[in-house]
Amino acid sequence: MSHSIGLHSLERARRAASRLLARVGLNRDRRLLLWAAATGMALAVIALAFIRPIQWAESSAVEWARLHPDRLPLAIAVVPVLGALACGGVQMIFRVKVRAHGVASVLYAIHRRRSELPAALAARTWLGATAIISSGGSAGPEGPIVTIGATLGSLISRFLRADPRTATTLVGCGAAAGLAAVFNAPITGIFFVLEVLLRDFSLRTFTPIVISAVFAAATVQTILGTQEPLFGVGAEVFNSARNAAAGDALSISTTPTFALLGILCGVASVFFVRTLQSTEAAFARLPVPRWMSPAIGAALLALLGLLHVAFAADLLDFGQGAFPPFYGNGYPLAKTVLSADFYATDAALAVSGLLLGLAVVKCVATSLTLGSGGIGGLFAPSLLVGALVGGAFGSLGEYVPLIGEVGAPRLALAGMAGMVAGTTHAPLAGAMLVYELSREPSILLPVILVAALSTIVARLLERHSIYTAELATMGVRLGSTSDMTSLRRLRVRDASLRAPIFVQGSDNAASLLELAQKNEDFVVLDEAGKLEGMIGPRDLRIALINREALPLLQVRDIARTGIRALDFDLPLDHALDLLENGPLPVRNARGEIAGVLTRARVTRAWRKSMERDQ
Repeated sequence: MSHSIGLHSLERARRAASRLLARVGLNRDRRLLLWAAATGMALAVIALAFIRPIQWAESSAVEWARLHPDRLPLAIAVVPVLGALACGGVQMIFRVKVRAHGVASVLYAIHRRRSELPAALAARTWLGATAIISSGGSAGPEGPIVTIGATLGSLISRFLRADPRTATTLVGCGAAAGLAAVFNAPITGIFFVLEVLLRDFSLRTFTPIVISAVFAAATVQTILGTQEPLFGVGAEVFNSARNAAAGDALSISTTPTFALLGILCGVASVFFVRTLQSTEAAFARLPVPRWMSPAIGAALLALLGLLHVAFAADLLDFGQGAFPPFYGNGYPLAKTVLSADFYATDAALAVSGLLLGLAVVKCVATSLTLGSGGIGGLFAPSLLVGALVGGAFGSLGEYVPLIGEVGAPRLALAGMAGMVAGTTHAPLAGAMLVYELSREPSILLPVILVAALSTIVARLLERHSIYTAELATMGVRLGSTSDMTSLRRLRVRDASLRAPIFVQGSDNAASLLELAQKNEDFVVLDEAGKLEGMIGPRDLRIALINREALPLLQVRDIARTGIRALDFDLPLDHALDLLENGPLPVRNARGEIAGVLTRARVTRAWRKSMERDQ
């Protein structure tokens, strides 16, 4: 009864809102813009409520470690496991029928579930991510806020009873607003959603997402009274990294250095993705309850932490209160790597080796945390690994003059963009993130170069991004509203044609029975050798219903006549329409029948094209 009353009240609220908006002259498209702005402002408040407790927990842990150094090993060993057990409990309480995890679950919902995300997913993500990150799990809060924002957008679309395309746009608005609020980077939020989630740059989609992201960033700035990002690394850190070396950000002499860094980031991205994939596969095979799996991953992470305490704690202090630098989001370590003072040493090779080792350990730690089923984001680990790779590369400036001309801090900054781009296959989002965080136009060209090359290398070595890899294991191939555009770009010549089997129209129809055992499509020619018709599988099935009449018929009697051969340069979307009644012959430039095109062959060419574009 109470449930029915609640639904009735919700319906009345929806109708009242629709009447009010219609009364002030807002049509459907304009209402969408209004809802996009409201979504952005709501996500700003949600982002603050989500991240502030995590930041408080992290700062409290650092202060506690300074006051109780003797208890630190016990905390390092136990707290991550307790947080993972809490995360497992949250997943047991908030069961959701959503396949995949995190941003991958949003992708799955967009492309397979008409953008429907359950409300419980937001609560599950919020509480689970808080438990994991606050207890030292190697993950970040940015991915979860994208999932929470997308879920809010889905709930709004259901409240409005929006059509599937509008629902997808609102999901994108929520995701973009969440990312914009956390990083104070609306352009990054926009491009991340358009490149990764929606894969749609149409104006109808672009405008609401822009409005949502801008309103989210503006609301956070208004509430906090500052333009500093929520995620904990201020602009002064990026500015010091940018200014660490003299000279222009990009020139003929520095371009090879940035290009090589882009290639290295692409390789590192593939290592990160494959490490996470392997870890997920390993934990999926463990014969333990699903809620226990994150605790096992946390126990292995704790083992890494104890090894750090035993062998490296006295050597490595990166502002985390003696906690292992690969615990948590890792932003204190990123601040250190972006500082020029860190590289003021004669042991350049040792520094380079140290940073590369930390990058590998961070990849493993993140894979243990998230690959075991923990809830958290991959943005923060990707940023840190990128900074470590870039810093390690830049440390070699003492031995390679071209690298020294750029400077290690600036390369660490560019490496952050390269790693985000390589792992997500979103070069614009990766480049824009570092650009917006540094707020310096001169850094834009280098980070775009690094991000683009990193994405190219990553896609050459690994087809799937860190988000789509999980979907690929489920047999899900992502589509987009640009798929038909891809079909229009292809021509008949791009499809693999079936070899033509010619038959004479005057032949006895019964002669097809023997040929049909090995072939399905027949090109029918008249006495002059000209095209007379076409026989496909459907035509044969109809003829075989009256098999006893075949000896009395000619081939032309069962053929589809009045057809025209397709040209090599005909777009495949047009050809697909013409193939509605069955296969058709294809004529080459000399006017000869070169093959037969079927709907299956069109689909195969289309799929290959989209796989190349992914």
